[in-house]
This record gives sequence, structure tokens and C-alpha cells, in this order.
Amino acid sequence: MKIERFEDIEAWQLARELARKVYRLTKKPEFAKDYGLMKRSRQPTVNREP
Repeated sequence: MKIERFEDIEAWQLARELARKVYRLTKKPEFAKDYGLMKRSRQPTVNREP
């Protein structure tokens, strides 16, 4: 498989999917009660929302 864009890299694709899952989970009401936990959970993923 030829990589022409960074989006073609499998590791990047997996990281994006992980980031999406983290954002989905942290939108749940359980996380809304603890803003600090939500923020810390999102920081290691990516710099912008998926």
C-alpha cells in the first residue's frame, strides 16, 4: 500500500478512532459531573475534536 497522505497511515487511522471513542465516552453525563476528569481524559488523544 502506497502512502500518499498521512491519513493513509494505519496508526493515524487507529488513533483517530480512539480519539472519537474517548470523546463519545466523555460526553456522557457521568463525565459531565467531573470536568477535570473529562478534560484529562481528552488531552492525550488529539488537539481537536473528531
